[in-house]
Amino acid sequence: MGGELTNGEIRISPGTMYGSLSKMEKDGLIRFLREEEKRKIYCITDLGRDVPALEMKRIERLFRNMTEVR
Repeated sequence: MGGELTNGEIRISPGTMYGSLSKMEKDGLIRFLREEEKRKIYCITDLGRDVPALEMKRIERLFRNMTEVR
């Protein structure tokens, strides 16, 4: 994977990418739509849209707890 979206800062091997896609599909975060020219097309599910916001809230809560302990 060329890293075009990240200006080459993040490079993911095909094995890592396919493993991640498989796990996200199994977890209900994405859904397979179709295959075009040997490429699988996925769409994000409602759950997949919700997870980043929930994770951000979790991280913010951890940060608040950490700063309150100081």
